[in-house]
Order: sequence, then structure tokens, then C-alpha cells
Amino acid sequence: MAKFIPRPYKLHNKIQYYDWGTKNDDAFIPKLLDAEIERDRPYAELWIGAHPKASSEIELDGRMTPLNEIISGDTIDSLGEYVADKFSGTFPFLLKVLSAGKALSIQTHPNRSQAVRLHASSPENYPDDNHKPEIAVAIDSLTAVVGFKPAAAIASSLRSIPELREYADARLLESVLSAAAATDLNKSVSNLYADIMRRTVEKERLNACVKKIHDRLSARTSPALEEAQFLRQYDEFGPDVGLFSLFFFNLVRLKPGQAIFTDAGVPHAYLSGNIVECMANSDNVVRAGFTNKFKDVETLLDIVRYDFEKCNIINSEQKMDEVTYETKAEEFRITRFHKRPGSDRRFASNGRPSVCLVMDGEIEVRWVNGNNDNSQRLLRGESFFVPAFLPEYNVSAVRDADYFVVDIP
Repeated sequence: MAKFIPRPYKLHNKIQYYDWGTKNDDAFIPKLLDAEIERDRPYAELWIGAHPKASSEIELDGRMTPLNEIISGDTIDSLGEYVADKFSGTFPFLLKVLSAGKALSIQTHPNRSQAVRLHASSPENYPDDNHKPEIAVAIDSLTAVVGFKPAAAIASSLRSIPELREYADARLLESVLSAAAATDLNKSVSNLYADIMRRTVEKERLNACVKKIHDRLSARTSPALEEAQFLRQYDEFGPDVGLFSLFFFNLVRLKPGQAIFTDAGVPHAYLSGNIVECMANSDNVVRAGFTNKFKDVETLLDIVRYDFEKCNIINSEQKMDEVTYETKAEEFRITRFHKRPGSDRRFASNGRPSVCLVMDGEIEVRWVNGNNDNSQRLLRGESFFVPAFLPEYNVSAVRDADYFVVDIP
């Protein structure tokens, strides 16, 4: 292996082609990378990190080497002692550009202990023994459903769906519609949602109920937002049990620069939009709707959190110049910068690694190696990895530049 020295390394990243990705003229990722668009190919995610499924690569003396192999061979230089010890010698986060042309699955993610158990019992479906807290930052927009909305709002939504009486348990549905005390209502909603999700084996009843809802809403000239979303997802998926979740979850529409954080157990689905996403280094997803992939309804119901609260929008005021998206995650801290030409920003590593992704414009990265000053320019769609043993580096905007830096708090 060529000598690994303290300097920023340009990353060569992998694209994931899931069927919900954007295609053709709408394909965001190849435009970001200034790459040719392959006709009808779904460009879903760009992975930036060291996950073994699709590790980024760096060039050492003309040879492309996976970042996870570099970290395995030079753990302390790459990660620093603190990170190497805290995260057992592995790179702690995975950065993505995600481009959703249609809805991702209704899903949630396990906590650490649940991830260990799921990985041990079903490694083919749960490939990591790690949790997956994640943040989604809107590039242009993001429409998503996230977490259970307040139970009273759920009850109000369900009152407008008379067809549900033909599918759900009548006693459980009535307990939601008639509950007075908040604690009783929360419990009733939880029981009803679990009952609805478990009834997926009753396909004829599901199909008939959803079709009736669709036909009634289609006749409206101006359906409500969640109703319009129901119609849109019905057109994509047909009579899918995930459609009911649209009436239980918070529907959010993020503007550029705004973000949402989803911790373990929080149910969610990204419905459309282009985002930068950062998460713990894991690919564990528990799915229960809007997907042809493996669905595990019982596990989702076992780990899902019924918080019954409005979704918190991070950076709701849309600060752009420089904003750090604060979360409870220990694995990552993500900051977005929008800088004018000539602006300069110093970054100290503090003995921890970081990653930078350029979303627009052009930047120049400068660092010192021995007695030599060095620099490299990066354009839109390019990224670099900074190992822990480079003490500091500077980033300046050559042209108006929009870039993200992810480090470890």
C-alpha cells in the first residue's frame, strides 16, 4: 500500500440505483456530478463514506483504494485515538445525497441493542449491528411523513375516513373516535395503528377499503394536503397498507436548508425531493409499506415510537451562510456553508476525521505538509476526506460556493 500521509484526499463515491430514484431529466445526482445520464436508470443515492456495501475510494500513487481498507490499515492516523476507541475502529458516519422521484418505504430504524439482536437473527435483512439516527437536509425541497402527529389530530383525520370502518377493528376504531382523556387516546391510537398494519394479510379487504377512499377523494376538486398525498401515493403503489400511515404521521414539506432528524424508532418515509442525508454508519431499515423489498411489520411495531407530537424542523428560519444542524447523534455533526468568492474558513481536526462535500460552485482547500504549502480545487459534486492526523486545513470560495462539512462532536 502506498504511504498514507496527512492531507485531504479526494473521494470517489458510489451511486445506488434503487427503483425510487429520479430518472432522465429529473435525475439530480448525475447532474450534480456532471455525469452522463443513462436513460430510465433510477439515480437514488450517492454514498460518501466507508460502509463496506459501497465504500468511497481514494487515490494513493495512482491506485484506487477503498476508504474502509485505509481505515482498517491505518486506524489511528485515519480516525484518531478518541474516535477509534469510541466507535471500535470504524468510521462512524455515512453521508449521502438522496434523490427521491417517488416515495421510499414506510420505515423506522432500530436502536443499538435492537440492531445487535436483529443482525444476529437475520443478517441478510439487517446487515449491520449498529443503530441509524439520521438527518435529512433539503437541497431544494423534501416532502416526507415523520413521526406520529398529536393523537387528537390523528383522531380528527380518521373521522373523515368512513371507509376505515370496513377494514379496521370496529372496537379499536371507536375507542379512538370517542376517547376523551389524552392518555386513553394515545393508547387507543397505538392499538389501532398496530391492528391496521397487521391486517395486511387480508388483501381483499385492504384493496376494497383503499379503493373506496381513493374514489371518494378523487371526486374532490381541492383535497386536503394529506388527502392529495394519499392520491399521489395510490397512483404509485396501488392499494398499499402504507397509505394509512399518511393519516397517522406528520406531513412535512421542507424548504431549502431546512432539516429533520429521525432517531431510533421514529417512523418516517421520504416521499419526494433532493436532500443531503447523514447517519450513523449503518444500512439497517425496518420496512412496512411502499416497497417491494423485505417487509417486517411485527419488528416495526415492536420498535416504533409513539411520540404523538409535531415534527421539529431544524433551521426553520432557513439560515444559509453558515448553519450547524444540532442533533443528539454522537456519530456526526453536519454544517452547511454558503460563501462568497474570497471568503476563507479554517478547520481544526482536533484529532478527528471529517468529510467535505461541494454542492455548488468551486472551493480551494489548503494545507501544510512539512514545510510545504499545498492546495487543491474542488468543483460541484466533488468531496474529500480529512484524516485525523492532519491538524488543520483551510477552505476558501473560488466562486460562490455551497458546501457541507461533516465532523464528529
